[in-house]
Amino acid sequence: MKWCSVLLFSLNTCLFGNVAANAIQDRNLFATELFQTIATDKQNENVIISPVAIQTALGLAYYGADGKTAKELQRTLHAQSQSRNGIAKSYYKLLHSFVKPKTTLEIANKIYAKDALVIEQEFRDAAQKYFDSDAEQLDFTDEPKAVELINKWLAEKTNGKITNVLDNIEPDINVALVNAIYFKAKWARPFMDDETSDRDFWINENVTVKVPTMFADNWYNYADYADLDAKAIELFFENTDLRMWFILPNKRGGLHELEQKLKSVDFNAFEDRWQWSSVTVNLPKFKFEFDTDLKPYLLKLGIKTMFTDEADFSNIFHESPISTRVSRVQHKAFIDVNEIGCEAAAASVAVGVPMSLPWDPKSFIADHPFVFVIRDPHAIYFTGHIAKF
Repeated sequence: MKWCSVLLFSLNTCLFGNVAANAIQDRNLFATELFQTIATDKQNENVIISPVAIQTALGLAYYGADGKTAKELQRTLHAQSQSRNGIAKSYYKLLHSFVKPKTTLEIANKIYAKDALVIEQEFRDAAQKYFDSDAEQLDFTDEPKAVELINKWLAEKTNGKITNVLDNIEPDINVALVNAIYFKAKWARPFMDDETSDRDFWINENVTVKVPTMFADNWYNYADYADLDAKAIELFFENTDLRMWFILPNKRGGLHELEQKLKSVDFNAFEDRWQWSSVTVNLPKFKFEFDTDLKPYLLKLGIKTMFTDEADFSNIFHESPISTRVSRVQHKAFIDVNEIGCEAAAASVAVGVPMSLPWDPKSFIADHPFVFVIRDPHAIYFTGHIAKF
């Protein structure tokens, strides 16, 4: 799986700021609220976003913001109880928490500023120290070249999986904040290659399509959630704390209702209910891209001023004579789930045999729309839903 997001800002200052989600609970709360807002609008589309990528970019924006702009970012990111330096340090910890062998998870940030703008050294230092972010001046008036350079950087940081994020740049843009995330890992318990077969997937109560569906019969963390009217299973990746959850509504048409209930969910309480169980799993293979402007969804969540001429990013630029506002927040993501893991591989791997015969065998048959989440103890890295094939 691989993903990236790019944020484009217009007029002078760009939205960099204090890392907006210090506490794990704050990060998870923003992630679920943002996803629920997007998912409600995209019920009939496949959706994938990277909350960590978006939060890192908005956190950097908050670090450079002031006044009402900073307050809205802080409130929406649920970071009211944290100082700017505290939030910055928490993101530094997050960005350096997942270095593991045989697993690739990279998050990269970059600031592109109009030639005439001078970035404050204090902000530049903080961006490098806490956000692993670099700054580069760019001539935005040469639109084709600017678009090419930004898209090239994003493609490099996502191993070529995210391309052509930008088709154009607004003529009055002064700053672009670019954020990319890339993830690649294998399942700790792979699916059986020779057991994948075409099975029915219910798009709605009346329509089915045949889709390649993977099969496994093994031991997993599993739970029935009566309060959500859903069941869930947790799949482990090899050599990493990241796990992938699949949350399946019990009703074929229950996706919207489930996502409404998942808003502001306490993931610690959710996780406490896992049971180590023998489970028969049928899970469709899926691979898709999702591209959207986040601006309308951030507006709904309460981030408004930074999109207007009243935007205040005075902590970013040195004596900037131009008022600054954000013009666009573009997010593009890609995911590929198959038998081996998050990327196709040539060799198949034998599946372990259950340790003993179960008294209460479970089944997880994902034959209708469902939610997925990739997370670790620190944050939600990706979340989305499968609604169609």
